[in-house]
Amino acid sequence: MSLLSRFGKDSSGNVAMLFGLAIIPLLGAAGAAVDYARASSARATLNAAVDSAALMVARDATRLTDAQLKTRAEALIRANLQGNSDAKLGSYSVLVNRTARTVSVKADTTVATSLTKIIGIDTIPVASTAQAGWGTNTIEVALVLDNTGSMDRSSKMDELKKATNKFIDTMQASNATPSNIRVSIVPFETQVRLPLSYKDEDWMRFKTRATDPAYLVQKQDWQGCVADRDSPYDTSDASAAALDAKYPATTCATSVTRNTGLAELRPLTDNWQNLRDTVTAMRPVGNTNVTVGIAWGLAALSRDAPLPEAADTGTPRLTKYMIVLTDGDNTDNRFTKDMPRGTNKAALIDPKTKAACDSAKAAGIKVYTIRVIDGNAGLLQGCASKPDMYYNVKDAAGIGPVIEAIAREISAVRLTM
Repeated sequence: MSLLSRFGKDSSGNVAMLFGLAIIPLLGAAGAAVDYARASSARATLNAAVDSAALMVARDATRLTDAQLKTRAEALIRANLQGNSDAKLGSYSVLVNRTARTVSVKADTTVATSLTKIIGIDTIPVASTAQAGWGTNTIEVALVLDNTGSMDRSSKMDELKKATNKFIDTMQASNATPSNIRVSIVPFETQVRLPLSYKDEDWMRFKTRATDPAYLVQKQDWQGCVADRDSPYDTSDASAAALDAKYPATTCATSVTRNTGLAELRPLTDNWQNLRDTVTAMRPVGNTNVTVGIAWGLAALSRDAPLPEAADTGTPRLTKYMIVLTDGDNTDNRFTKDMPRGTNKAALIDPKTKAACDSAKAAGIKVYTIRVIDGNAGLLQGCASKPDMYYNVKDAAGIGPVIEAIAREISAVRLTM
């Protein structure tokens, strides 16, 4: 047999040849495990560096320009990458949104492989993103406060005034940036009383002819009181464009002369002294209609007429709150005031109160409710946004601690870092 024939039939050395062919992917797989561990370490280092840079840059956002923030972010990232030879900064970006008050930091790098190069992978990309905010949240609060005659008993009105003034103090102390926190006060009985400056607004409805409903009053005789809107507008903040959706000017249920009637509503403001003046003017008069109070609290927190001071609900990091305090059951409203004695008026008014609460919550408003000694506990519990946002106060002295606790809760959310 010739030498060539013997070579063709010889099978010795196959294992070595097969091993030589197999060692390449085996080394690649082993190298991939090592290089993946290195990439994971680089990713962890980059994540920590980007997170830290975002937080530090956000802290300085109010005093540095966008260009300065980008330079500072790069320096912070590079400083935090030191010590990990695989985590070298590649490209990066810093996006500052001064409307939303956020800083977004993105950075990437590549980890050069070692043994994985055998299977054609030279680098492993690594990227990280972080976002942080600065400043304070925007907070709007409507205080819907029972100013009915029963609040005169057991020092309830005195305690309410003290508690409300302390609430205002807390909000003022928390308002690091002008207009970040604003408060409205809605004193109510069966009606709400508005400043007379609203008399020419097109959303008002006055008596203009003999056939108009008897409860309406002529513009020249108006003392600021408004009753419930026509149903179904009385439980929402729906547009007042249509005639039957307008806000009805009516004769005040209690005298407003010589400072004896219902205090005026105060729209959203951060003029803290004006808010304190409204508290001073509060006095216990009249019967109870929680619905009209909530309806005007909703109006105070809504962007559109009749009270346009509120921020749009789409404003970044905006939270709206309503605090409803009452000491009794619903006793009267515009629709029940002429009903016969013995009529269960609460049964007719309570569903409207529930509907008004539902409208407020549907608008994204966080609702707290406070029952002081008396009132429909089930109705107020259901009105609150969550079970722990309902408070049952058993004596007048408990008003202050409850409102103080709510004030702390609200002011605590103002910080975002």
